[in-house]
Amino acid sequence: MTQQRCERTVIISNEKLEGDLVIPAQAKGIILFAHGSGSSRHSTRNQYVAQVLNDAGFATLLVDLLTPEEKAVDAKTRHLRFDVELLANRIEVITSWLLRQPETKNLAIGYFGSSTGTSAALMTASRLRVVKAIVSRGGRPDLAENALQDITAPTLLIVGSRDEPVIRINGRALKELRKAEAKELVIIPGATHLFEEPGRMEEVAKVTSEWFECYLLKTRRKFENKYSSNGAAGFWSALRDRSIQIRFKDRASAGEILASALGNYRNKGNVTVMGVARGGFIVADALARMLGANVDILVARRLRSPYNSEDAIGAVVQDGCLYVDDNVVQEQNVSKEYIEGEIKTQKREIERRLALYRPYKREYDVYERAVILADDGAATGATVVASARWIRKHGPMRLVIALPVASNDVLRMLRKEADQVEIIRIPSKFGSVEQFYQDFAEVTDDSILSLRSVR
Repeated sequence: MTQQRCERTVIISNEKLEGDLVIPAQAKGIILFAHGSGSSRHSTRNQYVAQVLNDAGFATLLVDLLTPEEKAVDAKTRHLRFDVELLANRIEVITSWLLRQPETKNLAIGYFGSSTGTSAALMTASRLRVVKAIVSRGGRPDLAENALQDITAPTLLIVGSRDEPVIRINGRALKELRKAEAKELVIIPGATHLFEEPGRMEEVAKVTSEWFECYLLKTRRKFENKYSSNGAAGFWSALRDRSIQIRFKDRASAGEILASALGNYRNKGNVTVMGVARGGFIVADALARMLGANVDILVARRLRSPYNSEDAIGAVVQDGCLYVDDNVVQEQNVSKEYIEGEIKTQKREIERRLALYRPYKREYDVYERAVILADDGAATGATVVASARWIRKHGPMRLVIALPVASNDVLRMLRKEADQVEIIRIPSKFGSVEQFYQDFAEVTDDSILSLRSVR
C-alpha cells in the first residue's frame, strides 16, 4: 500500500500544547518550528516555510510553545515570550514527544527558530544531541549566549540586510558557535526583520530547505545555477564535502550587504571608503553609496609566485608600499632577483592604472578620518594587507577592513592590520573568491571609469 501524507492537529504533554503535524509520504526528516515574540503556529511566514519543506519531503511540526491561557496572559504582559528557559523546556518536551511517536521516532530532527524561539531552540540543542541541524530566521541568539559554545549541530543564521541590530547580534553569535559542525550567516538583501518584502521569504525558504538537505540528511544537493567555467570546479568540490554555498549576487550586492554590517558609519561625515582596484572598487562604490560616504580607489598588485601565477608571495601598492610573505618566499625558495623584477613589473601596471583612474593628482582624503578598506574578497590577503599598511602611513583616525568573503586564516592575519575587520562569510572550505559569487564578471578599466565619472 502506498504511504499517504499525514496531516493532523496534536496535543502535546500535560501543558496541552497545540501543534500542526504534517508528514509527507516517505518523509526524510522532521523540522520542529520554534516561534517567538508573540507569534504562533498560525504565522503565515512560518507556514510558508513549512509548506516548502513539506514539498521537499520533510515532515514539519508547528507548535505553540505557550498554552492558550499563557498566550492570553502574555498578550497583556509580553513577558512569557522572553522567558527563554520556559520556551526551551517546552521544546525539550516536544522533542521527547517526537521521539516516542511511531510515525516520527525514526526521523532525523531539525529545529527552525525565529526571534526568541531561536534562543530557546539553541538552548535545547545544547542539551539534546538528537538535534541534527538548526536554522534561525531573524533570531535572537544573544538570549542563549551561554549555550552557544556547546552546540555541535550545523547552524544557519538568516537575517535581513536592513535589520542591522540583528545582523550584529547574529554576527557575534556566529563566532561563539565554536563546536558546530558547520555554521553560516546568510544575509538576505533588501529584507527587514520580518522578511515582508516581495520574494524575500521565498529566499529564506529555499536556503532553509538546502541547509536541511545538506546537514539534516547528509546528502549532496545539485543546484541548477549557472557558474562560470573557472569557478565551477571549486564550487562542486565544496559540495562534494557537503558544505552548502550561499553566494553573493554580484560585487555591488556584496557591497550593499557590507553596508548593513557597518551601519554605525552611515552619514557620519568623516568616513572614506577605499576600494582596491579593480573588483574591490565595485564593492566600495556600493558600500559608500549606502553609507553616504566618500569613495576613492587604491591600486595594489599581487606579487606572483614564479611557480604559479595565481599564488601570491606578497603585494605592492602605489608609492611602493610593500608586503612580502617571508614564509612563502622561504618555502618556495624564491630568489631576491625574482622578487625585485616582479615588483618592477607590477609597479608599471600600478602607474598605468593610477594615470587612468586618478589623472588629476590630488591627496587622498584619509588623514584623521575613519577609513573603510574594501575588496571583493581575499584568498591570500596579500593585497589587502599591503593596502592597509599604505593607508596606515597616511594617518587615519580609524581603519576598518570590510570584505564579503575570506578564510579564517586571512581573518586572523587582517586583525593585526586594522582596528576593525568585518567579513560577511568565513567559509570552512575556501577555494577561490569567485566561487562565492553568482556573477563574478571581469571588471574592466571602462567600468571603473564609468563609476568614477558618476562620482
